[in-house]
Amino acid sequence: MMKMLISAVILIVVIAMIGFSILLALVWWNSLRNPPAYALIVEKFYVCRSHKALHGGIFGKGSTKMYFASGAQQWCWRWEWEEINLGEFRRLASDWYGVDWEEESHFLESAEREEN
Repeated sequence: MMKMLISAVILIVVIAMIGFSILLALVWWNSLRNPPAYALIVEKFYVCRSHKALHGGIFGKGSTKMYFASGAQQWCWRWEWEEINLGEFRRLASDWYGVDWEEESHFLESAEREEN
């Protein structure tokens, strides 16, 4: 009886450890698909040239914009993201996705004031 109880406890612990390991691996795997994270409120802009993806804005507060080509994979590996400035972000968004920044005037007004 005691052997059976110990075996059951060991089996439950092993299953729990395997489940936790799988969960940790999935969280880590998903984190590799995002641009670098920041804990502070910061304005950053990124481009993933291999997939023509853009992600930028005020991280931690909003607003942010994310553009991916339709029909393509909707994520990039962390090492594929390259930091760019607001001007290049806007130029690429206009070139690749036809974004009209006159209509998007509310997006990042504070960053625009700092540029001028």
